[in-house]
Formats: sequence, C-alpha cells, structure tokens
Amino acid sequence: MEDHPVHRRIDRVRDPAFIVGLGDLSLDDLRERRDECMAEREYLSLLRRLLQGRAEILQAELEGRGEGGDRTALVERLTTILSADDHIMTSRGEAVRIGVPEEEMLLARRRVERLASDAGISDPTTLDDDALADAIHALAVEEHNVSEARRAVITILDTVQDELKRRYKDDPSLALH
Repeated sequence: MEDHPVHRRIDRVRDPAFIVGLGDLSLDDLRERRDECMAEREYLSLLRRLLQGRAEILQAELEGRGEGGDRTALVERLTTILSADDHIMTSRGEAVRIGVPEEEMLLARRRVERLASDAGISDPTTLDDDALADAIHALAVEEHNVSEARRAVITILDTVQDELKRRYKDDPSLALH
C-alpha cells in the first residue's frame, strides 16, 4: 500500500483539499481529520526516531574506528549509543499518545531497513569508512525529509485543531460529545 500515493495517509493529509471547508464539516468528520493528522504525526515521529537511532549506531561505529575510539564491539555499545541525550526535543505542550499501531511500526521499520540495505549498512562493521560516511549521510537526508513532512503535518493539524477550538469556544458542550 505504501507504493500507491493515492492510498497513503501522508498524501491525503497533505493534499490542500484536506483543510478546505473545515467550517462546513460535521464535528465527527472534523475529529476524524484531526485523528488522521495525529496518526500521521505519530508515524513520522516513530520513523524519525528509527532513522536517528540507525544513524547514531553508524556514527558510533565510524568514531570507534578513529584514533582513540572505543574499540568495544558495536553490539556491546548499543545501549550507550542509543541512550545518548543529544537530540533537541521540542514539546508542543500536548499529551503524548502512546502506541503506534503494529502495522505502522512495521512499515516504519521496513522503510528504514530498505534504506539501510540500499546503503549496505545492515552490518556496519563490513563497510569501509567512506561507505559508512555515505550511509550516515543518506540517513541524515532521509531524517531531514521526514522531519519536513512532519512539520507540514503539524501545520495542518494546527489548522484542524484551530477549527475544533473555535467550535468548542462557541459551544463548550460540544467538547463533551
């Protein structure tokens, strides 16, 4: 399904028609669009974290090869590598929804693995330094693209949320339904 753009949630959400006429939608339809945006945002967030993690693993392998680098086996360093707090986390002040559906987690993993296998990085210890650097760069480019798509989805989500807030302000009882 991922290969058919008309069926992908990201394409539906980013289609300009998605936010046209929000004021004319029923409350249920508006909430459905909000939920679709939130689901896509959560999927993209998961995908971004997977890409970042893979890039961190490869970067650690590259750095471990350098002078004075950590020569401990990569698998033994994974916990340390992946627990590093180097990411700038931004909060939107929203409650975090836990639980991306299993099929979406599988899609995200497949996407990262496809990129990983395309770049030849399934086993980073087999790559020379240049190939490893290229793979890190490919992951960084993909992470940037996913982040851009996520920002676009958040902008659309904000538009849908604004319409919901307007309705709730006009009629607070709607928030109870």
